[in-house]
Amino acid sequence: MTREELAFRLKAAREAVGLSLSDATKRLGYPNYQTLSNIENGQREIKVSELASFARIYFCNLSDFLMEQSPRKEYAILWRIPPGADEHKKQTEREIFSLCEQFHMMEQLLGIKSEKGFLEVTRESVKSNTAVNRLAKDTRVMMGLGQRPSCALHKVLEQEYGVKILYYPLAYGSAASMVHADMGKAVVINANEVPWRQNYDLAHELFHLILWKAFSLEEMQDALFFSDIEKKADSFASMLLLPEDEIRREIDQLIENNKHLTYSDIVDIAIDFGVSVKALVYRLANINLIKWETAKTLAQDEDLAEMSKQKRTPDMKVRQSERFISLAIRCLRKGFISRGKFADFLNIDRSEIDDYIENKGMMGSEGKTIEVMAS
Repeated sequence: MTREELAFRLKAAREAVGLSLSDATKRLGYPNYQTLSNIENGQREIKVSELASFARIYFCNLSDFLMEQSPRKEYAILWRIPPGADEHKKQTEREIFSLCEQFHMMEQLLGIKSEKGFLEVTRESVKSNTAVNRLAKDTRVMMGLGQRPSCALHKVLEQEYGVKILYYPLAYGSAASMVHADMGKAVVINANEVPWRQNYDLAHELFHLILWKAFSLEEMQDALFFSDIEKKADSFASMLLLPEDEIRREIDQLIENNKHLTYSDIVDIAIDFGVSVKALVYRLANINLIKWETAKTLAQDEDLAEMSKQKRTPDMKVRQSERFISLAIRCLRKGFISRGKFADFLNIDRSEIDDYIENKGMMGSEGKTIEVMAS
């Protein structure tokens, strides 16, 4: 490879991650931007040792710079709320895409395949509220989510449908989804949100995965059209996580036993179904168990909100993708990745690896072999 070809790749990698020349210079530790500019113009030789820093800062592999490559397939991330200015958005998307690449690489190393697809849908599948409700019900049944869908949704999506669920710090109310030709389906959930909000976001983004081929990305860039689709995604999430027959059964039982419904009952049901109180009361109005005026009042009620806060005990630690961690530990244990690569993937120091694996309750070695009879 010529110096000019390498220079071109380095510049393209910097632009892909959304870093300006001056920002990249600071992160790479060069004394001034002219040094990096000379490298990108092919006027300065670059050492192999320096390339490791470029790979880390630009979220690339060394092979991205040094080996012959076929063009990467295009990808696009569908954001509910884009993460800030254009440069920050580019950098965030590159980091997320890098995590998906790592995820995909580990699945390939371990021979994990998932060819299970969602329901075949068209625009007709969501043209009305009744149609969205039917899609949510069919999805719940097909995926075997049971009577409390929020309890099973995360694992079913990861284990059976191969969806890469990533937790990443985002602005309030933001989440994202992506379908890539090679790496498959991915959902990005705001790591800073409370668990019940994350459940709702996951169901919301599932709607986009199911309808990924029904609408073009160009259409989704139209603000009015996107707003309509987002409302349908919210309805789908509510209908999926709060099945009408189950909600009615819970309410009927409470009324039969106590003759009335209390604030405490509302909070208990919301916790049981893994959703917020606000999501529940609007769902109750949607299925005509309470009036919409009542739902709006309850959604803003400070006493109800305070009771919900007291009854819930959220884990305040930032959530991580347990499947990503599990795959990384398995790859390390089988010798597919080095300890250094493992530390990079999990963003920990090498000295912390053994304690990290032990704290996760997983084994650091393969142990003895077991003979399995042919089926």
